[in-house]
Amino acid sequence: ITIPLKDGLITDDNVHVFRGCENLKHVDLVERSILDDTIDALQMEDWKTDMDRDMLSIDQILPNTSAGDDSDDVGGKAEAIRSWISSVLSKIVHCKAQHLRYLNEAATTLQLAS
Repeated sequence: ITIPLKDGLITDDNVHVFRGCENLKHVDLVERSILDDTIDALQMEDWKTDMDRDMLSIDQILPNTSAGDDSDDVGGKAEAIRSWISSVLSKIVHCKAQHLRYLNEAATTLQLAS
């Protein structure tokens, strides 16, 4: 499937959306290139590596996650995707905040040095 990286995309009201979708094993993101540009702009190489690992993790999780098979068993694919989206967004916010903090510290250091 191809989805946007958007919090609230999967809710408790539609958690059944992937019931029976045994072949759902991969997620592509709408506008992935924009996200890649954001990740590439991060100053710390370990942040980039960590983000890349997180982005690919859903493709390791989905093949081993139940799709459910009846109205009583909605499976876990929607919840796995919801958790993954939340985790990735949270990490992006954290990395961007850290990045900004480092830039501000560098700017302050330069101002003090001049």
